[in-house]
Amino acid sequence: MTIRRSLFLLALSLAAAACKKPEMKPVSPTPAPEPTRAVSSIRFEDVTKASGVAFTHVNGAAGKKWMPETMGSGVAAFDADGDGRIDLLFVNSRYWPGDPRGASGHPTLAFYRNVTEPGGAIRFEDRTKEAGLALSLFGMGVAVGDVNDDGAPDLVITGLDDIRLLLNDGKGHFHDATKGSGLAGAGWGTSAAFADFDGDGVLDLIVGQYVNWSPGTDLYCTLDGKTKSYCTPERYPGTSSRLYKGLGGGRFREITKEAGLTNPLGKALGVAVRDVDGDGRMDLVIANDTSPNNLYRNEKTVNGIPVFRDVAVEAGMAVGEDGRARGAMGVAFGDTKNDGGTSLVIGNFSNEMWSVFNAGPKGDFFVDESVQSGIGRTSLLPLTFGVAFADFDLDGTLDLVGVNGHVETSVQDVQPTVTYRQAPLLYRGLGAGKFADVSSQAGASFLVPIVGRGLVVADLDGDGRPDLVMTENGGPAHVFRNVTETQAKAVRLVLATNGKNRGAVGARVTCTMGGRKRVDEVSGGDGYLSVNERTVAIGLGAAPKLDAVDVRWPDGTATSAKDLAPGLYRWVEGGAPAAVNR
Repeated sequence: MTIRRSLFLLALSLAAAACKKPEMKPVSPTPAPEPTRAVSSIRFEDVTKASGVAFTHVNGAAGKKWMPETMGSGVAAFDADGDGRIDLLFVNSRYWPGDPRGASGHPTLAFYRNVTEPGGAIRFEDRTKEAGLALSLFGMGVAVGDVNDDGAPDLVITGLDDIRLLLNDGKGHFHDATKGSGLAGAGWGTSAAFADFDGDGVLDLIVGQYVNWSPGTDLYCTLDGKTKSYCTPERYPGTSSRLYKGLGGGRFREITKEAGLTNPLGKALGVAVRDVDGDGRMDLVIANDTSPNNLYRNEKTVNGIPVFRDVAVEAGMAVGEDGRARGAMGVAFGDTKNDGGTSLVIGNFSNEMWSVFNAGPKGDFFVDESVQSGIGRTSLLPLTFGVAFADFDLDGTLDLVGVNGHVETSVQDVQPTVTYRQAPLLYRGLGAGKFADVSSQAGASFLVPIVGRGLVVADLDGDGRPDLVMTENGGPAHVFRNVTETQAKAVRLVLATNGKNRGAVGARVTCTMGGRKRVDEVSGGDGYLSVNERTVAIGLGAAPKLDAVDVRWPDGTATSAKDLAPGLYRWVEGGAPAAVNR
């Protein structure tokens, strides 16, 4: 039977089943090439219990199968108190109105302060109350940025009909400054990111918005024609994501329409910011669930307003190579070919392989290399949310990780090959944009199936190797220590400015080591509902040092340095890299 005939029969069966309103997406044909095999030294060890992290996400599920229950939660990795150690903030949801479980109180955000000693095991202490973060909302995601330029990272929490601005006093204590900030809490907020889109030195904020859902508009959907299941986003109208212009001092003004970002068909779950075309203006990718993705090119600033144009179609990354919009979740940028170009990965729904797009340094056109990259076949069955690039074995080439988990608990009853709980995926970068699935070599604890959602990459113990934190929907968080045995070292750069945009968000870093080049940026946000550590980490592989590094700072000025030995450096604009002893 031909593939076309098989797909035709599949379409007929799906159409017939639609009379019973099943909520499953069509199955994509399996890519033909066999996956690349490779030996990997990358290993992870689950140290959650020993680390002191004891967060469990509450999704509010009480049998009504309300859609927001399936999506959370996010996690942020950032240095809240300026002690040089990466702390963790977990976003939680809450019980629905009328649920008796809420009578004794609702779950709150959870903040864990990193107290790891140099050379010691990863250790955290729960400091939620002391940090002023015992706040309750039906939360989804988090963004981190210094919105008042006092040198301390602040927080924005997104949620269902709620958004919070939490200002940091510089010592890791936060207070709710939402009132009067100009941030409006209507709609279903998802991933968010900070960037200086208009070049005025003040961070702006993009907030992804998902579908138009409320308890009053909830629809009945079913997998088996007998019991209610969670609906997929096709059943609900989309909503436009929102762009807020930073006014300074923690104040914002919405400029979505003026900036050209209005898209009533949007169903954003992932947002990511990067200067894709290298022109000094921050561009924006929005990953939409079952609606075409957006690539908003930042073309100019008019009267203080950045003006964008959606070029996703002409750039070749709006839809998959089959011309169909996918169920896009998390999104991440990287330079996987070490050529100064841009790689873009998007985690998709089950039976839709990950989208892997590559563009050259000009960023004018993306080629869908999902299959050629070696990722397509092995990423087909999982439902992937958080994704991230990082050099886990410090060989100088970016690797790729993704967390997986379905949204429907009973999915295996109708699709025997698809499970609710799913193990993460780990791909070792082989260079030239090629990858090999090395999940099975990453350690026994890494292979334990979870209902994965949020994912962050951060060096939690200061040993130079990137560690992982994952969240589960309705389940516990997981802390994975990178225990890879390698002789390779890394140069890690913490960038800062003296004036506006203290965290140097958007700074572009070009590194040369051992005849190879890589371009990184200090990211204001990517992934799924989560925030990675903002330190720029460059694995040296066999090279003894970083030959050269060039930084284009957010204000357009440039600084260079040569011959950096392995280690952690703090680099303030206008100065030279200074080694940090930890």
